[in-house]
Amino acid sequence: MDHDLTVYEGANARVLSLVPSSALRILDVGCGTGALGEQLLRQRSRYVVGITYSEEEAKVASSRLSKVVCADLNELDFSPLGAFDCVIMSHILEHLYSPTTVLERLKCVLEPTAVIIVALPNVVWWKQRLHFMLGRWRYEDWGILDRTHFRFFDLQSSEQLLQDAGYEILSRGFDGPFPLIKPIRGLLGSWAGKVDRLMSGYAPNLFAQQFVYLAKASKSDIEAGRSEGSQ
Repeated sequence: MDHDLTVYEGANARVLSLVPSSALRILDVGCGTGALGEQLLRQRSRYVVGITYSEEEAKVASSRLSKVVCADLNELDFSPLGAFDCVIMSHILEHLYSPTTVLERLKCVLEPTAVIIVALPNVVWWKQRLHFMLGRWRYEDWGILDRTHFRFFDLQSSEQLLQDAGYEILSRGFDGPFPLIKPIRGLLGSWAGKVDRLMSGYAPNLFAQQFVYLAKASKSDIEAGRSEGSQ
């Protein structure tokens, strides 16, 4: 499959739930086809800018979002985009050569009270561990071993990524289906989701399929980022 033709559609429910209701200017870094941003615009009057590397995704997202930028995030200068009070990076940092550098450069578009929402896949999730134990490392078009991933994270390294880039983690969220066979999951009904959340929180490195963080940068870092961005 041609990597440039891979199209990402869908809205991450956990990420969506963390967007502050007060956020009116939102930057969705790695917006895919704009499905998540479209939901944010439906909630209330907002200005939502999306960034994607795919021209095909950009065409679809342009009909959904306030503005779409088609660019390589590894090289993009964020400063011309303006200032935002919420930045979303859902399953995009693992696609970058140097995610720490991009997180640092991103500070130039943050308002002083802005938050960022980061979602990352867990490479040591239980199902992936089974593949590793069987000696399998197979790249795919989707998922944790997406063939366009350059970086891989567990719980500790995902948190370290944000800390190394100078962000304070405000909250952590973990999602993933607990290994229940279908008959049991069916019998549990709505309780199955509660089991998923309970076990993902109890042992996130094992049972969480994704880690989701709400974080912020210090005002001094934001000011320094704006100063560098304007040069």
